[in-house]
Amino acid sequence: MKDLHESFRLEYRGRCYSSSRLQTEINTLCHYLQQQGLEPGMVLASVVEQRWLNVLLLFALPRMGCIFFPLDPALPVQLRQRLLGAAKVDVLLEEPLELQAQRQTDRVFEQVLLKSEDVCLLIATSGTNGFPRIVELTGSNLHSSALAAEQCLQISSSSVWLACLPLFHIGGLSVLLRGVFSGAKVVLEDKFEPQRLAQLLAEKGVSHLSMVPTMLARLLAHNPDLEPQSALKVVLLGGGPATAGLVNAGLQRGWPLCPSYGMTETASQVATCYPPPGRWQAGSVGKALPHVEIAVGSGGEIRVRGASVAKYVRLIDGSREELLDAQGWLCTQDAGWLDEAGGLHILGRLDDMLITGGENIHPHMLEQELAVCPGVEEVAVVAIEDPVWGEKLIALYVGSCSAQELKTWAKQRLKKAFLPKVFFAVESLPRNAMGKLLRAEAKHFAAELSQLE
Repeated sequence: MKDLHESFRLEYRGRCYSSSRLQTEINTLCHYLQQQGLEPGMVLASVVEQRWLNVLLLFALPRMGCIFFPLDPALPVQLRQRLLGAAKVDVLLEEPLELQAQRQTDRVFEQVLLKSEDVCLLIATSGTNGFPRIVELTGSNLHSSALAAEQCLQISSSSVWLACLPLFHIGGLSVLLRGVFSGAKVVLEDKFEPQRLAQLLAEKGVSHLSMVPTMLARLLAHNPDLEPQSALKVVLLGGGPATAGLVNAGLQRGWPLCPSYGMTETASQVATCYPPPGRWQAGSVGKALPHVEIAVGSGGEIRVRGASVAKYVRLIDGSREELLDAQGWLCTQDAGWLDEAGGLHILGRLDDMLITGGENIHPHMLEQELAVCPGVEEVAVVAIEDPVWGEKLIALYVGSCSAQELKTWAKQRLKKAFLPKVFFAVESLPRNAMGKLLRAEAKHFAAELSQLE
């Protein structure tokens, strides 16, 4: 199988590109980049807010023997520079390209088999607890992940996948890869807009959709009476933990939500609740996809092994680190457990573990409980150093209820050791472009608020 299935179609801004037409666009870009001096083995990074260009780069660069490194244009300049240095970038695109102005060439850059062990994609992790790192993904990693998703989610050439996630995260790029390998149609949007999404679901016959919890919350809040079209079969929910209240509210309205678990290091999803559950238990992410094995160690750490798992990462200091142990397992640093049926349940990050009063606490479990309180829209629990408790729990929340109301509500439902000492109402919680909570920033914010108290 080559990188573009012959029945693949991509619709963008009202124009539909067949596989053959897309081949022409990709070939034109390859020729242009070659004229600019791009050579095999080079790393090209893009910080351009031009989704169409980044789509073409995803498929053009492997044909040239080069590596693609898409970056969030909103990253602070200093962090961007450190990432560019760590990735050993040769070429940086910062301005949009007017590809239609480029002349055609007789040379054809052949499609490549995205099954090789050559690195073709670099992705920076979210860095929610500190500095991000850069994951090296091979063609084989990407192909294995896309094929497993195709089998699990019943993607075919008749499927229509709506793509509105950022293309500098593996979640957004995976939608494109699943489409090109299966021959499905992909409807590419510039960004997520609840009102626009509702219109697209009705007009485009969308069967598959990827979302993060914050997007789902915005969609349900925008139009509480909105019901999904009958064509919609899967809403793949990932990118971070969701509350049981949010997921079950969506399920009750008929949205086919499929909570999933995956990470950049595994080239996207490795476990998924499919078919959509009737009612969802917080943390449940279903069984492993066919391309991976999942195990949980004695300390509760989730381990993953399989064809989509990356072998190396590039660290912010410029060094390169091996990811897998001697048996080929990736130790994810996520805590969880497997039920009797083989279903995986996520508790949270091991390095998020809070210790207060001699008790070990996963903040996500507390956040799930506090999020149920009337008047609370979202909440984050962090801990700062305390001379008495070791770490003092602090809850930051967004919502209409008062701090005293939330504290009173929490006292009735949480063990004393698990009860946050302080509750702060805030306008928003720090999140990245995928809606994932930035815990390091939240902790710093909580410490500042405590000093002002």
